[in-house]
Amino acid sequence: MSRIESFNTPSFDSMSLRGGLQGGGQALAGQYAGQQIHVDDGLSVLADAAEEISLHHSEKAETKHASERKKEATRPMELMSPEAITAYMEAAQAFEDPEQLVQLAKRMLSGQGDPAAQAKQAFQGPTEQFMALQYALHQGEREGAPAEVLDALREALDDLEMEHGPRMRADVNTIGTAQEGARGHADVAQFQSTYRDVVLGNPSLAGTLKLALERFGDSDFAAGLARLTQALGQDLAAARPSADPTRLQNLVQDLYHLGVASTVLDASRELHAKISEQHGPLTGTPVALMQDLVGISAEKWVSGARFTALAEKFGATGVEAQIHFLTGVKLLVRDMPVKVFVDGDQRQTIFQAVQDALDAAIDKEDY
Repeated sequence: MSRIESFNTPSFDSMSLRGGLQGGGQALAGQYAGQQIHVDDGLSVLADAAEEISLHHSEKAETKHASERKKEATRPMELMSPEAITAYMEAAQAFEDPEQLVQLAKRMLSGQGDPAAQAKQAFQGPTEQFMALQYALHQGEREGAPAEVLDALREALDDLEMEHGPRMRADVNTIGTAQEGARGHADVAQFQSTYRDVVLGNPSLAGTLKLALERFGDSDFAAGLARLTQALGQDLAAARPSADPTRLQNLVQDLYHLGVASTVLDASRELHAKISEQHGPLTGTPVALMQDLVGISAEKWVSGARFTALAEKFGATGVEAQIHFLTGVKLLVRDMPVKVFVDGDQRQTIFQAVQDALDAAIDKEDY
C-alpha cells in the first residue's frame, strides 16, 4: 500500500477565507481556528493578525514537543478527496475546462505512457501534477484499474512528495489567499511563488523586505504584506503546515515589523517626485531606491561615499539635487524598520554615513 492515505486539509476544505482583500476600507471575513473573524484591511491586518495568530499558536507550541513538530513536518502528504482536488484546481485556475482533468486521468489509466511524464506535460507546477495524479488514482481505484497502473500512480505521487512536499503543502494551505483577486493562473502562481520564497527560502528580515518590495512595491505594498500575513495564518491553521509552526509564527511577527515600510515607501515616492520636479527627472524608481537602502542596511562597512554614489546612481548629480536627495534619504533611513538592520550600532553607522555624505554635499555648495 502506498504511503499516501486519506487527506484532511482544514486550510482548504473548511478554512478557506471568504471575502479576502478587497480594498476600499472593506473588512476581511473568514474562518480561523474554527471561529469567524473580521479584520480591517490595510496595515491594521498586520497588527491584528500578528497578535491573534501568535497568541493562538504560542499556546499550541507549548503543548507540542519540538520532536513531534519535526516528525509532523516530515510525514508524507496524504490523499485528498476528489472534491477537494477539483476545488483546488478550480481555485488555482489551472485549466479552462474541468473536463481536461477527467481526460488526463483517462490517459494515465490507459497504461500508455508514464503517468508522471503525462502530469508534467499537462502542468508545469508540481502541486498541479500531484492533484492530477491523485485524481487519476481515485478514478482508477473506483474503476478497478490494473494493479501495475495504480502502483505507477502511487510511485509518481511518492516521488513528488519526496521532492516537493513542503512546496505543495504551502500551495494547498494558502490557496484561499492566493486566489483572491486573481485574473488567471499566472496571478495565483505568482503569489504562491512569493509565499514559498518567504517561508521556504529562509531569507533574513531584510531579505523578506526586499522580496516584498520586488513583488508588491509597484502596487499596494501594505495589501501585499497583509495577504502574506493572511496566508501564514492559513498555513499555521492547516493540519499539515508547510514548515515548522514556530518558524511560521516568527514570520508573522516579522511581517508585522515590516508594516512601517509601507509608510517609508510612500515617502520614497514623494521624494522621487519632488526631486524630479525641482531638479529634473531622476533615474530608477522609488521602489528601487527602497531596495537599495534595504541592501545597504545589511552591509557591514558603510561610508559617506556609499550614499554619494547612491545619489549619483539615481541622477542627483548637481549639488542642490544631491543635498535634497540625501536629506530625504536620511529621513528614509531613520524611518526604516529597526529590525531590518543588523543591530543598533550598525544602524547608527549607516545613519552617520548618510550625514557624512550630506555634509560633503553642503561643503561643495559653500564653495
